[in-house]
Amino acid sequence: MEDGPEVSIDLNFWKYESDTYSDNAIVYQKACCNNERIEGLEVLPIEDILKEISVAFHDWNSPDPFRYEKKEEQGSFQISTTPQTVRFDCYSMEREDMKRFSVIMSRFGCTLYDPQQGVRFDKIAAFLIDEAGEYKTQVAHEFSRLLPRLEVITQVVSWDEYVRLSKETKHIQYNAIIHRAKKLTKVTSYMQFGNAWANRSCQCKTAQLEETDKARGLLEELLQKSIERVVNDFLERTYYESDAN
Repeated sequence: MEDGPEVSIDLNFWKYESDTYSDNAIVYQKACCNNERIEGLEVLPIEDILKEISVAFHDWNSPDPFRYEKKEEQGSFQISTTPQTVRFDCYSMEREDMKRFSVIMSRFGCTLYDPQQGVRFDKIAAFLIDEAGEYKTQVAHEFSRLLPRLEVITQVVSWDEYVRLSKETKHIQYNAIIHRAKKLTKVTSYMQFGNAWANRSCQCKTAQLEETDKARGLLEELLQKSIERVVNDFLERTYYESDAN
């Protein structure tokens, strides 16, 4: 899927103090929009951050450290800072260029908050429903491999528990479910990130699962593939960039 240039997007970054977490939408509005000081946010090394951005975008025109324009192509951005926050206002930029901000800011312990999607890219609440709960270790491993900067909180739940808990969390959500039917068994991975989502399934013939010693390995393989595909969709549909190899 190829994306055309985006018109106007703002991407925001801050770092919470240890053992502190707040409502991200409120922090965004007060700190990034109203320039208010927020209790529980760390003071950032703004000058070092501006230098890092200057190095990363050295081939863009930059009349000052807060404004950049892409040479001979469409795209520009402006930087707004407070002692606790950095905000990028992006105009007609390509998605891949905007993704670079999340990597740069991660070097300073800052996580992307995207108000367009209404989500902060710091934690994943992973719900493993019924039989999928047997693969808790494998799911945690896959996410640490594919999205190493995101904290993954896994829970083994029933469907009813998932429906209830999914309404309570504001983090990125993932769920895995294994559905065995007479002819086909389907392993589905679903991710919800703010107002966007991705869904990927892999399947095999149910008859292939009759041998218990081989069934677990096959289901684990299907789950791994479905996670890889849903994470790829997640990365294509967000301004977050993973630094996984």
